[in-house]
Amino acid sequence: MKHRNWFWGIFFLAAALFIVVGQTTQFLAVGFWSVAATVLLAAVILSSLPDGNFFGIFVPAALLYLIYRAPLHWPAISPWLLLLAAVLASLGCGMIFHGGRWHHHHGEGGWHGEGNPFSRSEENVEGNDVFVKSSFSESCKYLHSDCLKNARLVSSFGKMSVYFDQVRLSPDGAEAQVESSFGEMVLYLPKAWQVVDRVRAGFGAVNNDVREASPAADAPKLTLTGSVSFGNLEIRYI
Repeated sequence: MKHRNWFWGIFFLAAALFIVVGQTTQFLAVGFWSVAATVLLAAVILSSLPDGNFFGIFVPAALLYLIYRAPLHWPAISPWLLLLAAVLASLGCGMIFHGGRWHHHHGEGGWHGEGNPFSRSEENVEGNDVFVKSSFSESCKYLHSDCLKNARLVSSFGKMSVYFDQVRLSPDGAEAQVESSFGEMVLYLPKAWQVVDRVRAGFGAVNNDVREASPAADAPKLTLTGSVSFGNLEIRYI
């Protein structure tokens, strides 16, 4: 929590400095709304860096290029081609830096990945330390664990539903790291669990359904972290 306070504190100080500098002669052509968009896009980029969310890095960077191309006399590039390049760069970096963990068994659990894009699929994933990924597809992941400790859930350009109803959490609690870009992710969680929502949303939304009853004080605890960029995360209780 202290790290996050330092992070956002520095960001807001930098944003304040940028707004002031933006009123100088060199930046007068940018305008107020461009400055406001810059602050928001920079927030998305900075929040995406710790999670390695490449869509949250390259796409906002492309939009920043479009904003400052004319005022700073940068080379003209077609907006659609620039955004396409950003998407392709995001996919490439995702495959290079995240793809190596697909289908690799680690510790007590297994790493599993989505290998057939543009498809619909269902998959049973077993283990206490799991990684699931889906791109350009609609998929359902059914987790099975007797002592879940960590889960990493990555979805881009599609919809991924993850069911936790066959999961028992570690007595010390578990963490699920969410990375959702340009799509929708739906988590189905037992309503008896304690759920701590720490997911960051940049140009996206996190919707946490209301439960009928509050969990007990000693109920299993699941902490949700990560980020949602240009997408939606739904948390539903079953």
